Amino acid sequence: MLLAHLADLARSAITLAYGVSPTQVAIEFPEDRARGDLTVNAFLLAKELRIAPPKLAATLAAALNGCSPVDTAVAVSGYVNLKLQPEALLTALLQEVLDDPTAFGQGTALAGRRLMVEYSAPNTNKPLHLGHMRNNFLGHSTAAVLANAGATVLRANLFNDRGIHICKSMLAWKRFMNGVTPTDTGQKSDHLVGDCYVRFDKEFAREVETHCAAHPEEFEVWKTQRLAQKDAPKADDAALAREWRASFREAGFAQIPLGAECTEMLRAWERGDTEVHALWNLMNGWAFAGFAKTYTDLGVSFDVVYRESETWTLGRDLILEGLERGVFQRRADGAVEIDLSAEKLGRKVVLRSDGTSVYITQDIGTTVLKAAQNQLDGQLWVVGDEQKYHFAVLFAILRHMGYAWASDLHHLAYGLVNLPEGRMKSREGTVVDADDLLAETTALAVLEIRARDEEHRLEDAEVQRRAAVVALSALRFMLLKVNPLASMTFDPKESVKFDGDTGARVLYAYARLRSMLDAAGTLSRGNPALLNDPAEINLALTLLALPAAAARAAREYNPGVVANWLLELVRDLNRFYDRCDVLRATDQELRAARLQLCAAAVAGLERGTALLGMPLLQRM
Repeated sequence: MLLAHLADLARSAITLAYGVSPTQVAIEFPEDRARGDLTVNAFLLAKELRIAPPKLAATLAAALNGCSPVDTAVAVSGYVNLKLQPEALLTALLQEVLDDPTAFGQGTALAGRRLMVEYSAPNTNKPLHLGHMRNNFLGHSTAAVLANAGATVLRANLFNDRGIHICKSMLAWKRFMNGVTPTDTGQKSDHLVGDCYVRFDKEFAREVETHCAAHPEEFEVWKTQRLAQKDAPKADDAALAREWRASFREAGFAQIPLGAECTEMLRAWERGDTEVHALWNLMNGWAFAGFAKTYTDLGVSFDVVYRESETWTLGRDLILEGLERGVFQRRADGAVEIDLSAEKLGRKVVLRSDGTSVYITQDIGTTVLKAAQNQLDGQLWVVGDEQKYHFAVLFAILRHMGYAWASDLHHLAYGLVNLPEGRMKSREGTVVDADDLLAETTALAVLEIRARDEEHRLEDAEVQRRAAVVALSALRFMLLKVNPLASMTFDPKESVKFDGDTGARVLYAYARLRSMLDAAGTLSRGNPALLNDPAEINLALTLLALPAAAARAAREYNPGVVANWLLELVRDLNRFYDRCDVLRATDQELRAARLQLCAAAVAGLERGTALLGMPLLQRM
């Protein structure tokens, strides 16, 4: 590999000059290519070698200048900016990519490690929605970039299939839905379950209003306490009443008839009540069937699946064992807790005073189970950023419990996904279901394809097939190109445009190249020395950057690095087309060399999109 060869040259120069050999030489791609094709970062070397960066940079520049494949090397502020010999660059790139296109961009940084990525983790009380799409695509793609870095990766799903939220849908179906089934309505089964969840909330909200109207004295007590709080913001009675009602939905849940009935249903489930379990199995079956169809449509899959109903009791014995070892402490009221003040996480109860588990108790047991069953070195969870504290506590507890692998647990937090019209709310029925969004995006893709097929050469079935691929790739790309930590707004109309920073544009670039290569026929080996146009050099350099982009995506758990590399590749392809004739080139050796460069770009697009899970089209 060209980059490895350059690193070896730099390492040899340092060894010759200073008598020491650095463990790693960082060859980087500068943001401004006017400064150089590549850069050696002397600051990273200086930390290890304890030599001033400017001195190191000057030594390296003198040693590398004019040393093939380097044309010029210039030391600037602790960096060595390299200009490569075009022939050496193109020869090395084409050999690296075309000798084994399917391996291009692979790394070995995580070789020998067994990792698990848990994602999706839906509740079985509603269908998957737009937020789940970001979660699923992030998890699926992050697993791909970790595997690309050499790890053995297991993709895991944990269904949250028990609890009070599940009982809400169950109770609504029992009380208000008149025994209707998906077969009766022709509705996708998980959507019916979601309708039950929304119905519960509407009925519960009415009961809350009735209770609040009938008990003004409770509001007066709450208001007195609220206004007595230090630094309480001023508010009139109407605003305070709204705040009270909102807080009462949670705090007074069991005081409301529907809330009390729902709570009792959960107790009955935990006792193993046969009638409640029959209803639970029926409605969970509807949810699972709907999820399976959505996962298939989204191109998402899992290697292992866990269910909360099968793991919720795990962890209690581990806590009691840790209590005997002094990891946990028993409070005066009988509850068991751990003091994480040293980690600035406070104290955390892990068993209630009555001996029952809390949510983190279950997570402790499930995490230990997964590690033991699968011989894992590390685990990663793709969960919204509102759970940062929960995972920080979980990881700290497992470290205190002495698990060696606990130092390699990670929470891939991600921000909210909003639509142009605002934030979604599940219980109010204002979410955008994944199925509906995929259908809407497919319909928009049909319009984009038809607009480019003015002579109506494509049959309707073919248009639909292509539109389905464009829609899925567009959704994946738009939800992955943004840094996971950032909240984002997703606009379906923008996602399928062929002229923006979209997945559709990437697909179009790939189909254009495939058409060109198909028209050219069998490729012959050209002369890389003829490829010296700046557009050809820039395209080659961008292709050369894929291994680094993929490695960074794995390090940072951020597939967006690959998505943005794909955009840069597409931009360089367009500049290349503008400046360089390919099929119309009169010099046959030059034509052959440019076609080989196009073939390398095809391999780059295939590898990059595969890491994002994007399907491709041979024709648009």
